Amino acid sequence: MSSRRVGRLALVSLLVLPTALVAAGAGPDEGTATGQLVVGGKQTALAHAYARARPDTFDKTKERIIVVLSDTPLPPEEFLEQFPGLKLAAKGKAHVVSVELNADKAVTSGSILHDAFAATESFCGAGTHVFKAKTFDAKVVEGTLGTEKPVEFEKKKFEYKATFRVPVWRRPAPTATGAAAAQTAPGKAALAFVKAASSGDKAATKKLLTPDAEAAKALDGPQAKDVLKMLGMVNPKPAVAKVENVWVLGNGAEVTISGKAADEATSHTLILALVGNEWLVAQEMSSPWF
Repeated sequence: MSSRRVGRLALVSLLVLPTALVAAGAGPDEGTATGQLVVGGKQTALAHAYARARPDTFDKTKERIIVVLSDTPLPPEEFLEQFPGLKLAAKGKAHVVSVELNADKAVTSGSILHDAFAATESFCGAGTHVFKAKTFDAKVVEGTLGTEKPVEFEKKKFEYKATFRVPVWRRPAPTATGAAAAQTAPGKAALAFVKAASSGDKAATKKLLTPDAEAAKALDGPQAKDVLKMLGMVNPKPAVAKVENVWVLGNGAEVTISGKAADEATSHTLILALVGNEWLVAQEMSSPWF
C-alpha cells in the first residue's frame, strides 16, 4: 500500500460574508418512531426516525438504507456525517440507534450512539439487530427494529425495540458547482484551509478547524508535526486546487476539491461547520460517506 493511501486512511480516523450567499438545503424529512432504548438500566424513548440512501459498495446498481432512530430531533447537517448523531451523543444531547439495510432488507450493520459508552467515544457496534419490514421501497421504509436479545458492552447492558415509518432521503443536487461553488463561503473556507495545511503553518491551520475537530486537538499534542505533515501530504496543492461542488445542509457543508497531491491527481472532500459566522473544517476524507 502506498504511503499516500496510508496517509489518507489515517486521516479519516484523525479528522473522522462578502461572498455569494448559499441557500441551505434540507436534510432528511423526519419520520415517526415509537419505541425504547435501554442502556445500563436507563430508558429513553425513540420518537424520531430518519432514513438516508447510499450506493451499495459491492453492487453500484443497488442501494443501502441507513435508518436512524433518535430520542431527539437531529439537525440537517448531521447527515453529512458517517454516523448521524454521534457528536451529539458524545455530549449527552442525543441517544441514537443507526442500522444499515441492504436491498434484500437484511441488516448489514448496526450501532448504538450513547454517552454511556465514553471509552469508545460514544459508539457501540455490538449486538445483533433484527429488522422486520412492513414497507420497503424506493420512497418509504417501515417496520420494526430491535436487538435480538440484551447485549453487554463496556459492562453495560443495552437493548431496544421500535416501530417506525420514514421517507427515504437521497443526496440532492449540489448547492453550487464549478466557478460558482468556489465563490461560496464554504468553498472559500475550504480553499483557505488547503492553503494553510499545505504551508505547514500550525496556527493558520488550527484557526480554520472547528474546536472539536480531532485534527485541531492533535495539533496541540506531541504529534503536531506528524499531523501537519499528513495534512500537507493529502491536501491538493493550492496552486492547482479547484472547488468542484458544494452541498449545504443546515449549518453544515460538504466541499469537494480536485487537484494534485504528492504529484497524483486527487479528489478531496471536506466537511465544514458554521461556527458563529465562520465556516470551519470539521473533517476531511478521500470520498463522501454517501
